[in-house]
Amino acid sequence: MSYAGSENLSRSTIFKVLMYFITCVAIIFILFINQVVVSSETFYHQQLKRDLVNEANLFTMMVSKGNSPALYRTIAERKKNNTTFSYVIRSAKHAVDDIGLYPTASFIFGPSKTTQLSQVVALPLGMELVIKINPQFMQAYRQTVIPMLLSGIAVPVILMLAGASLFAIVILKKLARVNHGMNRVILGEKGVKLPVSENDDEFDVLAIHLNFLIEQVEKKETSLKALSVGMAHDLRTPIARMKLRLERLLTQQTAPHTQELEACHDDLEVLLGMFNGMLEIANLNSGKQHIDKEWVDLSQVCRDVVEFLSPISDEKYQQLTFREDEQYRLQGEPSLLFRAVYNLVENAIKYTPEHGVINVVVDHFGIVVTDNGMGVSDEDKERIREPMFRADRSRTHQGFGLGLSLVEAVVIRHNGELVFSDNNPGLRSRLYLPLASEGDSNSGE
Repeated sequence: MSYAGSENLSRSTIFKVLMYFITCVAIIFILFINQVVVSSETFYHQQLKRDLVNEANLFTMMVSKGNSPALYRTIAERKKNNTTFSYVIRSAKHAVDDIGLYPTASFIFGPSKTTQLSQVVALPLGMELVIKINPQFMQAYRQTVIPMLLSGIAVPVILMLAGASLFAIVILKKLARVNHGMNRVILGEKGVKLPVSENDDEFDVLAIHLNFLIEQVEKKETSLKALSVGMAHDLRTPIARMKLRLERLLTQQTAPHTQELEACHDDLEVLLGMFNGMLEIANLNSGKQHIDKEWVDLSQVCRDVVEFLSPISDEKYQQLTFREDEQYRLQGEPSLLFRAVYNLVENAIKYTPEHGVINVVVDHFGIVVTDNGMGVSDEDKERIREPMFRADRSRTHQGFGLGLSLVEAVVIRHNGELVFSDNNPGLRSRLYLPLASEGDSNSGE
């Protein structure tokens, strides 16, 4: 499971919450920066206005002294050296309502406002001096300040986004370890332990609790299996004795209870078969049952099964066929393989209606058994191999749910795999078995 993928990151609740938080912080930060810009330009505007008034007072004082040559020299020098203000000498008779437009800040991403800011000084001979703020000076100020403020917004937001992504990835990585371990438990792996670091954080506490839970579940499962196997082992002997006693009674004159005794005998035989099946599955899964492997032709095994079960399928007017797509030989136990295929085909016959079709195929990968019966739901596909589980909730068919469990136990002992899928309609049962070369390496088992 990937924890750093864009899909998992976008689905992460932690990442979404961090994005909402960063968005709110960014909006508040932008509003704050905007207020700083407006306040700073307002303050600078007031400072310029004071400087403008002082500049006008200077020239007014020089006019009052009557030193016209010095006045005009000062104006010329100011025009040449002072970039803050502009100086215009004009005739008072042709004066118009001229205004000085000074740009002031509004919202930093919006258009700027302008405000009137100029001073007029009366000069001798009917002339006047107009002093205004130089607009290029203010534009240079804004072009210098605003990029700095924008970078002051962008850099923190980018850093917060990177930090949030890194934080979310670290959290998802820790959760991925937990989910990976739990997936292994769900798939039936034993002895799974979630990693616990030395940080002793909340994820380590969660891993410790889950490890304890997994350990307790495995202990309960082991105890339950041991109890079931023990009961089957202990009950098998008295049931066998009861069966023998009934058989002796049935050889004698038991009328008028012969029918009841025969029914009891049949029921005990069914129970004895169930207990024997449970013990055999347990022994196969635990490795206690020794397997003498030899070369087995799967096609011959399937032919024998089809020939053996053909009378049963004929009673339901079913079409039971065998096909060999490729010859397949492996090292195995013939009788166990026969019983595994037998159980699969018998199960297909049982759950396929009259006039149905059951196909048994041997190919390069092993054996396939298909039918066009009622099929199995996706929910039950993984459970039908469990002991005592039956997909037929109505219990209209006889059985104890041990057939497919035995099939899986046999396949696993032969290093294979049992897989169920839809046949549309019906069920497709696939026995993946090892190739001959793989079987050779295990022939001494």
